[in-house]
Amino acid sequence: MNFSDLNTLGAQKKPFLFVSDFKAQRIEVFLLDELEDNDIEFCIDQNYRYKQHDKKFEINPLDINNYKKKFTDVIEKIKSGETYILNLTQETKVQTKLNLKEIYRYANAHYKLRYKDEFVCFSPEKFIQIQNNQINTFPMKGTINAAIENASEKILIIKFDLIVLDIMMPGKSGLEFTKEHKNKINTPIILLTAKGEANERVEGLEIGADDYLPKPFEPRELVARIHNI
Repeated sequence: MNFSDLNTLGAQKKPFLFVSDFKAQRIEVFLLDELEDNDIEFCIDQNYRYKQHDKKFEINPLDINNYKKKFTDVIEKIKSGETYILNLTQETKVQTKLNLKEIYRYANAHYKLRYKDEFVCFSPEKFIQIQNNQINTFPMKGTINAAIENASEKILIIKFDLIVLDIMMPGKSGLEFTKEHKNKINTPIILLTAKGEANERVEGLEIGADDYLPKPFEPRELVARIHNI
């Protein structure tokens, strides 16, 4: 089957999975009851429960100076008006003793796919949700509405390398978040705020923030401060 079969299968109300590369040059379509025979697994589960395990990757990230150059190029494109939003992604080599089936099984993600013995992909959060005839979008990784009950506990399920936190948030402020969680997580925190008075900076640093940056600021300064933590 190929892309032209999707409308036919939809009209026949036959559930299917289709897999496509970015340029839609390689497209494959599978009926759901044929996935096991084709060695394919997928999961779409909004109520997925995270599981504790000790499996980790050895990660070899891009050198910070090379990444900084790419990041600066993206910022300049945005500032010049050539694009509104642009995702900067970078190939990162990892080493593990796990095979693809094991990676799929241990991946703590609401949405994941294993395609034969070729690849595994997964995402810990949704990008769009339709509920009660209302469309909600979640365009950025690691974001959540701060007004949601227990928002900070929910977002901290994700293991972050760094938290850039705005003080002026609805519900719980950035200062309150830092005071409550800094001793529970081994994650650097940079506070952002339009309030640049000395007492605000001192309070943020005293309760555990690793750095403090008043708005407005140059993106290069934020990058430099991240690099120095």
